[in-house]
Amino acid sequence: MAWFRVGAVLMAVVTTMRVAAAGSGVSAASLVRPGDVVLGNPRGRVTIVDFYDTSCMPCRAMNRRIERMIREDPQIRYVPIDVPILGPQSVLGAKALVAARMQGQFHAMHAELMRQRRLPTRAVLRADAARLGFDVPRFMRDLAGAHAARVVDADLRRAAAMRLRYVPVVYIGRNRIPGAMSFRDLDWLVHHAGEQVVTEIVGPPDPS
Repeated sequence: MAWFRVGAVLMAVVTTMRVAAAGSGVSAASLVRPGDVVLGNPRGRVTIVDFYDTSCMPCRAMNRRIERMIREDPQIRYVPIDVPILGPQSVLGAKALVAARMQGQFHAMHAELMRQRRLPTRAVLRADAARLGFDVPRFMRDLAGAHAARVVDADLRRAAAMRLRYVPVVYIGRNRIPGAMSFRDLDWLVHHAGEQVVTEIVGPPDPS
């Protein structure tokens, strides 16, 4: 498992042999709010709520596995919630997602940010928007606009209210999983989403 801790110092913690899945008592579906982005099947049987930061490498790895799960299972309802806690570039990336969504292009920008090795800057985002076929002047205005700032601030306050101190944190069924997990463990949790898991899933990480 791997995650970042938010505090006076940002720390990366990596454990390669286990994923802790603790019954949270809160269902993933109950966390979804009106206006949240929903990918996959909006009426899917299993809801995955993913709190992440676009600058977080474990978050990116987790996103690849969730995207694979969506391709393989048509019953996944995926709700990604960007919590930009790793610095100003993360905040800029989160605002870029809001601006992209205002053009109906959230998924395209999300995929771009989650696979890039470089961190976002205004110049990088302008180039990304042009390459993806956005209305670039509108995108840049929305990037700097009050709406994007309000959405990002609301998501940060939402995470603070939930006492989320790490990213990624993924909710599946009634399970809260702090940190990235292997695809095998993700698949297991998805297919046991109706159960409350209070034990640990032990096994080597999946490289995919």
